[in-house]
Amino acid sequence: MAVLLEARSYRPFRSSDEYLLAMKEDLAEWLNALYPELRINIDNFMDRLDTGVALCKKV
Repeated sequence: MAVLLEARSYRPFRSSDEYLLAMKEDLAEWLNALYPELRINIDNFMDRLDTGVALCKKV
């Protein structure tokens, strides 16, 4: 059975800043599931991942 999807433009965010904030929130949630010791959130997202060292540490 083939499923046909309607092609349409879909932009749920009013700005790229809103999109970036939503992506940070989703990624922070995902990273917290993988690395609970990171305690990452949207406010400290870039600081916690700035150098990549936190993700390279052995758990």
